[in-house]
Amino acid sequence: MSTKRYDVLLRLLLVGDTGVGKTCLICQYANNEFYDTHISTIGIDFKMKTMNVDGHTVKIQIWDTAGQERFESITKQFYRRAQGVMLVYDICSRSTFESLPKWLSYVKQFSKEDTVITVLGNKHDQEEKRQVQYIEGQQVRC
Repeated sequence: MSTKRYDVLLRLLLVGDTGVGKTCLICQYANNEFYDTHISTIGIDFKMKTMNVDGHTVKIQIWDTAGQERFESITKQFYRRAQGVMLVYDICSRSTFESLPKWLSYVKQFSKEDTVITVLGNKHDQEEKRQVQYIEGQQVRC
């Protein structure tokens, strides 16, 4: 029998088109690792991170979804369990930004009403290739 080693469990879901860097985001956050090569996620994967917040141990499960359409039926089941969803786009790819309404509609359709939604523009390290301006990202309404 295992003992619970956290006070709060927080489930976050990263969604967005393939290649926007969802896997790189969670590898960097959870393990302080960065990979500059792209390997597509098959279905769904996750990483864990435990941290102390105001004296409470918070365990974060960060679910990394596949961005390809063929996996959408698999990943939709994870929306309901998430307390937070990050809509991720690549600032160097206008088409990934233009896909945000599709991803937002999935969040609205399949997640709980109180799910927190955040929009995240990724790949800021490639500023010289930027196709989506900062102000455009700020104006996205969830």
